[in-house]
Amino acid sequence: METLRRWVPLIIVVCSCLYLQRLVAHRLLASRPARDNAALRRFIARALTFASVWVGIVLPILAEIHIRWMPANMALFLLAASLFWICIVVSAGIWCWFSHHAETFHPDRRRFLALGAPVAAAPIAMAGFGTYLARNGMVQQQVDLRLPHLARDLNGLRIAQLTDIHFGPFFGRAALQRAVDMANEYRPHLIFLTGDLVTRRGDDLDSCLNVLRGLKSEAGIYCCHGNHEIYADVLDYATAQGTRFGFHFLRRQAALLRFGDARLNLAGYDYQRLHTPYLPGAESLVVPGTTNILLQHNPDTFPRAAQAGFDVTLCGHTHGGQINFEILHENLNAARIFTPFVRGLYERDQKLVYVSSGLGTVAMPVRLGAPPEVTLLRLCDI
Repeated sequence: METLRRWVPLIIVVCSCLYLQRLVAHRLLASRPARDNAALRRFIARALTFASVWVGIVLPILAEIHIRWMPANMALFLLAASLFWICIVVSAGIWCWFSHHAETFHPDRRRFLALGAPVAAAPIAMAGFGTYLARNGMVQQQVDLRLPHLARDLNGLRIAQLTDIHFGPFFGRAALQRAVDMANEYRPHLIFLTGDLVTRRGDDLDSCLNVLRGLKSEAGIYCCHGNHEIYADVLDYATAQGTRFGFHFLRRQAALLRFGDARLNLAGYDYQRLHTPYLPGAESLVVPGTTNILLQHNPDTFPRAAQAGFDVTLCGHTHGGQINFEILHENLNAARIFTPFVRGLYERDQKLVYVSSGLGTVAMPVRLGAPPEVTLLRLCDI
């Protein structure tokens, strides 16, 4: 299922782009300038061949295979450029549809094409605006976690959560420093990092951890690993380096903290692959009579965590859909195909899960409707 989740969207995108490229190329070849210019026709044909090879072969390799001889930043830039090219192809395909139908049946061709221009430009405009928001739209999100029978000394406890940093060329040192400063503004009692510090092999994990050293909390920084630590093959390295800097990585482990007369139990697991047996042995990490919080990158584990006895599960992974449309308080995005817990706070039988939209991006450096967030979670009695 994990492999299916990663490959199916890519296959759909690649096949759609190949079709649209061919459609646009045939439209251009049929135009009067191309009919009258053999050199232009050859250029269009060669460009179609190159684009087809790039989208059909190179793009899947960039997306799914770590090329050891290529710098990680170069691979990310090429991948992002490929996906922006897809936006251009979609816009061109829309314009071809409008111009074809204007010629064949629409009586007011000029007005019809005037309507088609902004529609065709929308994918490119949205990609550009989404790129701006991904780099400059960071928000501070404050959420109250209301729990029954919360110990008095835990009431008002402040927790800062950072997740899905994906440190690299599209979310670098300056952006991460801004997120660290925002988190410190909360003056949190605890800070949680819930996975995906980097994206792929070769990313600068050391620089990421060095910036994160600036985080300040009264009771420590606790972490779990995400799926991209697995893909980048840095699980053990990130744990060892993070421990040197004072971060506590919980890998199927728990830590019992005391605040006044109250106890708070924290547990964490490495990323749980989709639709596998989730959180094996989770009951053994729950401490009865305390508030139990689970750090887990994958929000689809929430029902299992609630069943095991965790009062709160804190997650990331979905990026809030990254490109999200909220309609009648429902989030519509690609992540909903794989989990119902996509963005924000959910409750089931008085157990809570909060899914942060996170900070960075994967594939295309674009965010729409799911701005990068630094989260403040406050424990509150009902």
